[in-house]
Amino acid sequence: MPVRVRPTQQGTVYLWTIGVFSLTLLVLGENLVFLLGAFALGCGTVAWFLTRRNLRGLAFERDLPRTTTAGVPTTLTWRVRNVRGAAAVGIEVEDRPARGVKPVCLQVEFPTVPGRSSPSCSTQVIFGRRGVVDLARGGAEAWSRYPLGLFRAVVPVTAPGRITVRPREGRPTATLRERIRGRRPVDTRRRRLWQGDDVIYGVREYREGDDPRRIHWRTTARRGVVAVSEWRAEQGREAVIVLGRGFGAGPVTGADFERAVSAAATLWRLCSREHLQARLVVGRGREPKLGEGGRGIGTGLDALASVRAQGSRSPRSAVRALRDSAVPRTIVYVAAGAEPGLETELAAAAGRGGSWLILRCHDRSVGRWIRGLA
Repeated sequence: MPVRVRPTQQGTVYLWTIGVFSLTLLVLGENLVFLLGAFALGCGTVAWFLTRRNLRGLAFERDLPRTTTAGVPTTLTWRVRNVRGAAAVGIEVEDRPARGVKPVCLQVEFPTVPGRSSPSCSTQVIFGRRGVVDLARGGAEAWSRYPLGLFRAVVPVTAPGRITVRPREGRPTATLRERIRGRRPVDTRRRRLWQGDDVIYGVREYREGDDPRRIHWRTTARRGVVAVSEWRAEQGREAVIVLGRGFGAGPVTGADFERAVSAAATLWRLCSREHLQARLVVGRGREPKLGEGGRGIGTGLDALASVRAQGSRSPRSAVRALRDSAVPRTIVYVAAGAEPGLETELAAAAGRGGSWLILRCHDRSVGRWIRGLA
């Protein structure tokens, strides 16, 4: 990149003062003092050359994680690579990452960059809005005023990069936890797990600390080793999270939709923590699914990061398509506005023995299920 060198305010005053002073002495015939003025001008010329040279041979890199969450501090790191043997002094990087990022402007200082080294400096920024942010659009430049501060050398910095800002998340209430599991009073009982007709899958050797009431006496007598039965809570049915469409383009309706996206992200995180089988329906493209160990949670959050309020999404059509399967499920529809006839469609899609719930994010009633939504 070309290095631009311009005089600073102090440098402008210095050069004009020395120039006028030298011309005056030249007219008056004060040759000795004129030589001193010419020497001062020569020092200014050398300062221009050294300031320009100070930025030569430097490469700048910006490091950010691939993903982050809106409103959460994110570490941003600037690294300077000095490929030359001489040290660079007084280097500053001024960065404006993107719109909606706080602070709006970052100033990272490198007092000394030794030769053939790569020092780094880290700070924290906050992305205020979800979405895919292209950092290459933000303006960044490196500059230096070394030495003397008479000139300012500036070089534009091209640091490409892209970060996915996932939506904010709220805090699910205990009522929502029970509802998302699809539990009823009869569902809380425990049952044995079987594999085949004659082999009990949930039996293992006794370990210290096991409840003696779990001893499986028939297997213990047959093997001659104390064995206990494996028990677990009955697995809940599949949870389906559906994100409705936005309504209008005004600030109020836009805030309602963003609240709905945050609620959907909260539900998706809750399903992962509860180890539930779940899928996310936005009405367009492939539906993210949660697997064992929380696999797939990132795919769902990334989908919510880039989802649009309207466009070609059709979540209601996706809900109606669920009626073709008779498998019972728990459906949570996250609405950003009033949608007539939604209850009937959800009841049919949930199947016999299933359940459904509507989170109305345009209404205060959503606080019963999720707290902390903006």
